Amino acid sequence: MEERKVLIPSTNGNELHGVLFITSEENNSAKPPILIMCHGFTGDKYELGRFPETAKALNKEGYDVLIFDFSGSGENKREPITLSKQATDLENVYSWVQNQGYSRIAVLGLSYGGPTVLKANLSGIITYIFWAPYFFVHSSEDQTDWFKDLNKGPVKIPSSGDGEPIVIDLSFMTNFAQFRIKPSLKKLVPPTLIVQGTSDEAVPLELTRKAFQMLPKDENHKLVEIQNATHDFDAKFLIEFINPTVKWLKKYL
Repeated sequence: MEERKVLIPSTNGNELHGVLFITSEENNSAKPPILIMCHGFTGDKYELGRFPETAKALNKEGYDVLIFDFSGSGENKREPITLSKQATDLENVYSWVQNQGYSRIAVLGLSYGGPTVLKANLSGIITYIFWAPYFFVHSSEDQTDWFKDLNKGPVKIPSSGDGEPIVIDLSFMTNFAQFRIKPSLKKLVPPTLIVQGTSDEAVPLELTRKAFQMLPKDENHKLVEIQNATHDFDAKFLIEFINPTVKWLKKYL
């Protein structure tokens, strides 16, 4: 197994910092399946260690994994974050992965990475996975404080990682409001797994259940509820998110 830092071109002229977790270099002519992981709001490609741990677990199962920072986050240059920018970033990342020779590709969106994945045009993705996806607006007390002064200009919000604060302006709210979540969920035909903690206050379980009911109703769409897990799941709860993800990928990817 190998961890390789990569720079992925984006349409805004900058490059997106990423890490490619490679399971094996033994046969470069036949790429293994790969999972692209998308971080959440204020997060970065490491997601407090959860993404690398997941990637290493998947490497042991024969999957490559790519983690990366969206524009304005992580190691990337600071600029105002919007859903549309992140969706474009993901489309660029997807094209880059295809150009590396991968053909069996899955994508995972955590929290705000969820609507990002849903909005992006990813024709050919084999399967979708969402961890605690922020599909419907629900503001915590912290978020209310962040958003109340947006009409006065850009606001800096502390990153959950080691990077500089991220930046949002009023376009963050207006751009998200313009995205039609419900029709997009109804059209999500490929196999889709949602994993959600029952004690998540940032993304309440009832909102995720509501989103799940909008997906096509068949055996290829599944909601897994992790008892007592919060939005900042780690340790034993992280394993409980990883295990159904591995099982799902073995079935569909």
